Amino acid sequence: MSNDKKLGDHVQLPARDVQSTGDLYDLFLSRNDRGVHKWHHYFDVYERHLGRFRGTAFRVLEIGVSKGGSLSMWSEFFGPEARIVGVDVDPQTLAFDGRWANVTVRIGDQADPAFLASLDDEFGPFDVVIDDGGHTARQQINSFNLLYPRMTERGVYICEDTHTSYWPQFADAGPGVTMIEHAKKMIDHLHLPYLGGAKAFARFGVRPEDRKGNLQVTRFAAETFSVLFYDSMIVFERRARAEPFREIR
Repeated sequence: MSNDKKLGDHVQLPARDVQSTGDLYDLFLSRNDRGVHKWHHYFDVYERHLGRFRGTAFRVLEIGVSKGGSLSMWSEFFGPEARIVGVDVDPQTLAFDGRWANVTVRIGDQADPAFLASLDDEFGPFDVVIDDGGHTARQQINSFNLLYPRMTERGVYICEDTHTSYWPQFADAGPGVTMIEHAKKMIDHLHLPYLGGAKAFARFGVRPEDRKGNLQVTRFAAETFSVLFYDSMIVFERRARAEPFREIR
């Protein structure tokens, strides 16, 4: 029997199924009075990329405080050693500043590079950044461009709600300029070492100590391990890279 399935086939998407699992998802489901507004399928992504920080002393920035519920959730999940900074444009969210011992709130616009720089100077470098802010293209791209290179070496940057890249009311950065498209360009940066074609292939077969000259790439390429796309989320994992090396053993 032939299998004629094609990736472009139209199929039915189930209305109900398991969205996420894990301790953080259970924490989210355990209460309905926090004011946490999150998509259910986000929690598996959180667990996969942020679970290693639990119970450790690290610094997390969440852009977008809203009703403060997520700050409470992060505080409980990550533990008292975590330093949690929340940012919002609404002055009323200052009410959450210090409500939990390890939580600080600052007021400012994430699209303002000067504000973000001052925030990083005061609290950074951050190990984790979660962008759940205004979701416009300019806000998402400006925040990423300024904060990502300032993060710790193995930091994790999460941009949420990237489905707004497909909604015209969030397109404030010019035609075709969205966070999704910006991240696609970053994938090209990630592969800059290989643009030499046959020359690159030959170079990477030579022992690193025997190679001549230096390989120039962008900072993003030198400091990024992976770019991962999920439904409405992009995750950037930082890690210092060296030139590729191939051999037969």
